[in-house]
Amino acid sequence: MNSLTYVLGYLLSLPGRGLEASRRIWPTDRRLRALADSPRARCARQAERERIERMVAALEAVEGMEHLLTRISDHCGRPESFDIHAPGPEGRLALVCRMTASAYFATREDITALLPRIAAAGLAEWGSPNNRTGTPAYALRWYGADLADDGWRLDPDGWRMEAPGLSSPGARLHWDLRDSATLRPDPYWKRVASSVRSSNEQTPPDADPAELLRTARAHGRGLVLQLDVRTDGREACTYYTAKRGGLAGRGRA
Repeated sequence: MNSLTYVLGYLLSLPGRGLEASRRIWPTDRRLRALADSPRARCARQAERERIERMVAALEAVEGMEHLLTRISDHCGRPESFDIHAPGPEGRLALVCRMTASAYFATREDITALLPRIAAAGLAEWGSPNNRTGTPAYALRWYGADLADDGWRLDPDGWRMEAPGLSSPGARLHWDLRDSATLRPDPYWKRVASSVRSSNEQTPPDADPAELLRTARAHGRGLVLQLDVRTDGREACTYYTAKRGGLAGRGRA
């Protein structure tokens, strides 16, 4: 009986396995590259790049901020390239295009002097979902709080406070804390297994990121800050997708 149940279960699973196998090879990479280069995809890509550039320029314009480096990664691929799997909505797509961006800044000033200026610049609606952290006001309270023997900052009730940083659905800004380089000393490109479209761009193009950040700290410029541009709190922005279907299941631009 068990053997019969196993055989029946195996036979019933074959259509699903075949469908999953076809999803991995169809549409073809050539067709997906055409979708990733379609007018709609190019328009969405340009709009996302402009959004990133506006945020970086707005932060660079804040008095006391010095831009060091911007890195933008742009990848298009099958959903599984981004570890997206069915049955979720994105897992049923033919193509997903995502962009990530991080910009690094240095400042000679105290962060408590910069926070009101950053808030006034209007880069984003800062605040975590619970609206208790992620704001300039919270960061200022953190710096003004008592420091416990174990290094934690304590609120007026004696509770440990989360580390400061600014967060919003569209961006996250964080920085070195406690006179130490708490940011990654060597910004890296996230590896995405995509055979459709992949590009990494850096400004300035010939700079060594690790050396640039090390020099900024060594020359006493104060803190290094990192701005991550994102969407809906995700690490990356999904700026374009293509559905399955169309002629012979080739995907719809």
